[in-house]
Amino acid sequence: MRTMNQEKVERLADFIRQHTRDNNGTSPSLAEIMEYMGMSKSTAYRYILELEKQGLVSYSGKNTLETDLQRKMRCGFKRIPIVGEIVCGSPDEQEEHISGYLAIPEEWIDGECFLLRAYGDSMIDIGIEKDDLILVKKTATAENGEVIVALTEDGNTLKRLLWEDGRPRLHAENKKYKPKNRDIYPKALTIQGVALKVIKDIS
Repeated sequence: MRTMNQEKVERLADFIRQHTRDNNGTSPSLAEIMEYMGMSKSTAYRYILELEKQGLVSYSGKNTLETDLQRKMRCGFKRIPIVGEIVCGSPDEQEEHISGYLAIPEEWIDGECFLLRAYGDSMIDIGIEKDDLILVKKTATAENGEVIVALTEDGNTLKRLLWEDGRPRLHAENKKYKPKNRDIYPKALTIQGVALKVIKDIS
């Protein structure tokens, strides 16, 4: 059997780790490994087996790699879809689509959840800024005072829900807004979810 080049073994291990970090816990495919390492399929396969032998990855034999990072994510974490964007400002229609996934601690999760990326500044006083990810519990009901994902006749928005004499008021949390611009009184309101957590990228 041919001797493995340890430098290549370590280079491949670094590539798999980096790919996993950069792709929300998804390891590279065999084709991606072949391209990155400049190897044939059989050679790439031998190096994957060597990584497994050294305890750096687990390999199922079905082109499925699992790194230490993925094992940690699998134990106590859950992959949650990032579903489009939500406006923190005036209501504005946003197309719902899954743009990726993020591993979230299971203790943060309550029922069926999804992530929305925020933009605008209307909720800045409670720490929600442009490009933050909002962990949202999917629900059609909410308590007075909760921050909700709301669908109105003008589109969707993220606001605090307040009830006045049975009438909903969507309140912006930004003291820089003029008082008349802080509240929306929708004619029609559908609650799509309740905000649970704000996730920031500090890099």
